[in-house]
Amino acid sequence: MKTRERIISAVLEGFNDKGYHALSVTDLAQLCNMSRGNLAYHYKYKEDILDDISVKMVKDISRFLKKRKDYPAFHNLNLDIRTCRFLQEKYPFVFRDMSVLEHSSIKEVLTKWSKEVIKRNLDAFAYGIKIGNVKPEPYAGLYYQLSVNAWLITYNWLAQEQVREIGLNEEAHTMVWSTIIPHFTEKGLQEFLNYYGDDFISNFGIPIQQYIDLKHLF
Repeated sequence: MKTRERIISAVLEGFNDKGYHALSVTDLAQLCNMSRGNLAYHYKYKEDILDDISVKMVKDISRFLKKRKDYPAFHNLNLDIRTCRFLQEKYPFVFRDMSVLEHSSIKEVLTKWSKEVIKRNLDAFAYGIKIGNVKPEPYAGLYYQLSVNAWLITYNWLAQEQVREIGLNEEAHTMVWSTIIPHFTEKGLQEFLNYYGDDFISNFGIPIQQYIDLKHLF
């Protein structure tokens, strides 16, 4: 492993454990088992390390993009959800710290990626309407909202997961699909179930009937 790669690996582990601002350059040097001067030879400032981490994030995103279908498809939506989850698990310190998200290179990566994800979602809805799998837009802007919401749910999943302490009881991809499935035509729903299985929509959460049964409490 090259020196810079070894540094990034050690520093990334430290950032994820303690947070970006909790560690000084001296702390980072200790994590890397080298002197502060030696670390400074490769990375003079902590911000320089973030720049190289952003390069790693781009490579990770590109690796997932190679698995995309060449035409607009909801398969790509699932892939985008997996991509975001991977990034959140590998770089949690980035998603937990607004100041890190505002760092120029990190922000550039995530801004570009988020715009591409939302555009792909819109393309999938448009294609779905064209082939009769998705209902026509009942009012202007609905599918834009759903496209953004799909990204919002995925992007903010890590934060809400920690706040709500849901553990493994809920998953981002089922939460996203629960907002989309009502807009399928009968044909689209059947094709979806043929691909993902009938069980996919059998466990979206707590049935509303449970709350209806408790109406006497109000």
